[in-house]
Amino acid sequence: RNSRICAPTDVQAAADHVGFPSVIKPVSGAASIGVIRVDSMEQLQKAYERVVRDLSRAKVVAGALVEGNEDDEDDAAAGNAGSWIKVELMLEEYLDGPEVDCDLVVSEGRIVYGAVTDNWPTVEPYFNETGSNCPSILPRQQQKELLELSVNSVKALGFNMGVFHVECKYTSRGARLIEVNARMGGGPVRDTNLLVWGVDLVEEHLMCSAGIPARPPVAQRPLVQMAEYSINAKSTGILRDTAFLDKWVKHPDVLYARALVEAGSKVVCVADGLPTWVCELMVVKPTVQEAIDFINSIEADLVIPIDPLPKQ
Repeated sequence: RNSRICAPTDVQAAADHVGFPSVIKPVSGAASIGVIRVDSMEQLQKAYERVVRDLSRAKVVAGALVEGNEDDEDDAAAGNAGSWIKVELMLEEYLDGPEVDCDLVVSEGRIVYGAVTDNWPTVEPYFNETGSNCPSILPRQQQKELLELSVNSVKALGFNMGVFHVECKYTSRGARLIEVNARMGGGPVRDTNLLVWGVDLVEEHLMCSAGIPARPPVAQRPLVQMAEYSINAKSTGILRDTAFLDKWVKHPDVLYARALVEAGSKVVCVADGLPTWVCELMVVKPTVQEAIDFINSIEADLVIPIDPLPKQ
């Protein structure tokens, strides 16, 4: 169930149709900005006001959508994403179960590539991403159903060429669609598909854009077994330094370990708003479960130095 919210007067009708728990989100957006779980009408009203405010502050920096500065009263005027994002929201039912990305390449109306990546539980209520692994460890039948749903959704929308990032969940009622993105996924998505299956989604997108039939060289078996982790701030404050990553940078099984914010920057934890991604890591191991276990052990080992915010 879902319902569009185009004005404040639509909020109650949307709640009556969808019910709770549910998720409010922008129809157009990225990076989980403005995506919030709500469990009551009171939470929905507050979330609606927050999402509209957040979208007015959002900025496009180097082609990426980033959240504005909530502490700056004038920051709404500085937001530059208004021409990219229409403040039209959707309320949709909350889905249980594991979430996946299904990355597809469509050429001349044919699906020439499809792969499933497992997404780890997000940081609710904001749905900030945490990590993923590839290949998927879901049962093969579930993976098949999720891919079929993704393919049928792209076809139903009338697309016959391009690269698509489809997000789904395998719920207690079976495979369910979250959204279809008519583009390559962000963050680690390109690296994941290239490393594991040998498919460069950027190249495939360019081929489709040039009208050249896409025939990606898909590996018959996974080339590597990987996991990645985007670590969210566990407290709000100022990041003192990024030296906490130094011991992992040159580890032979760590493909990258890099900070996503500079030393001296403010970071936010989930208790205070949309969490800040502090750093990201990607690892490979002989099996995907070993990769998952290894990267979780790194996360547990990290001591991220966040100092309290100065008192006003």
